[in-house]
This record gives sequence, C-alpha cells and structure tokens, in this order.
Amino acid sequence: MIQSIDRAIEILDILAANSPETVSASMLAQQLGLSQQTVGNILRELYSLRLVSQDTSRKYRLGSHCFYLGQAADHWHDLRKSSNAILKELRDDTQCTVFLGTIENDTLLCLSILNPEDNFFTPPEQRWMDQLHSTACGRLIVALMPTEERRRLFKRIIRRQVTRETVTDVGKLDRLCGEIAEKQYALIQNESVEGVWSLAVPVRSMNGELIAGLSLSNNMSVYDDTPLQKRLELLMAAAARIGVAVSFPK
Repeated sequence: MIQSIDRAIEILDILAANSPETVSASMLAQQLGLSQQTVGNILRELYSLRLVSQDTSRKYRLGSHCFYLGQAADHWHDLRKSSNAILKELRDDTQCTVFLGTIENDTLLCLSILNPEDNFFTPPEQRWMDQLHSTACGRLIVALMPTEERRRLFKRIIRRQVTRETVTDVGKLDRLCGEIAEKQYALIQNESVEGVWSLAVPVRSMNGELIAGLSLSNNMSVYDDTPLQKRLELLMAAAARIGVAVSFPK
C-alpha cells in the first residue's frame, strides 16, 4: 500500500516537472523503472480521482483535483501578493536575483523569485528544497530557530554536497548558524552554486514573528561592485516593508 502511494507521488512529480508538456505512460514506466502494466494501473486510479488527466494524444498531465489541492495548500498567497511590488523594486535597485523563501516540511520552499532579466513573476521551480544548509535564505531561517531544534533538524535532513565549498558537517553548520543568529543575516559564497553568492535577512511581522527569508544573489564576479553594508540596507528595508504589508494588508 505504501509502495503504491510512493509510486503515485513519483508519477505526479514527473508530470509536474514536465508541465506544461504531457508525458506518455511508456515514458513514465521507463523513468520509474516499472512495467507498463503497473504504471497503467496506477494511472487509471489517479485518473478516476481526477489527479491526472489526458490530452487528445492520450498522454498524461496533472488533473483538475491537483489544481484544487494546490490552491488550498497555498498558505502564502497573501505574502506573495503583498511583497511582489517590493521584490520588483529591490531587484531593479540591485540588479540581483531576489528570492523569498520559507521552511516547510524540513525543506526550503521558494515563494517568489525574480531574476534580473524577468519581466514578471512565474511559479518558481523548487530547485532548492534540499538546500536548507547551503543557501543564504535556508541557513538564515534555520539559524533563527531555537538552538536544540536547529541541531535536531540538521541531523535529520540530508546535507547534500552541492559544490566543493558546501558545508555539510553538523558541528560547523551549528557554529555558523550561531554567528548568523547574532548578526541577523547570512552570507553564502560558492556553496549552493559554484561562482554565486547569496545574502539573506529575515522578514518579520510587526509582532516579531519570523515570516520568511529574503535574499539577493548574483555571480561572484560582481560581488565587489557594491559594499556589503549597502546591500544589507536595501535588503533590510525591503524586508521591513514586506513585514508591514503583511501585518496591515490593504
């Protein structure tokens, strides 16, 4: 029973990763290393639950019930709506990638991202979910947890070696997080992506509750173009404005 659920989720994940393109049953079977009969049985059940649907060529895509579930699971709609204009202004002021993220189920969830070349926000790819330990936003959020909770989290998550510079040792991560908690910002260089830096600060509501992490990132080649303090000032000002916007929505 559990194996069937795991396989069904894997199918949904593959369909999501390929969206908006559709995927054939044979391709799903090939990617999963399963027989076409097994995949066909799961697809029929998912289809009956409206979790998958088919196009005219009989290939599969996510179904209407996924749309309903996705809307119901979007607990951050108001935060994204309140922050979009602020994030765009921060991106324009810095010409850096702007990232708004939070922690969910021991993973780093990207709520909004805007690259220097983007004209508008699009649903973000969740490429950082296993990088709580190696991104500025993720490490900042973890650093601001109670110490014992943070240590337990680092022990139970997979600390993947993303680049040669990625810190994976629990003891060293704990020490770095202690420093981050004291400074109230996180700076990462070459740990999440080779040749890329990221800088993050907390976003808090007016009552001090941690809402999310807000970060800038760009290539190491432009790191020295702007003083760290200037970037921090821009980040902290934007984070404060988001906190007010969320606390007092229009």
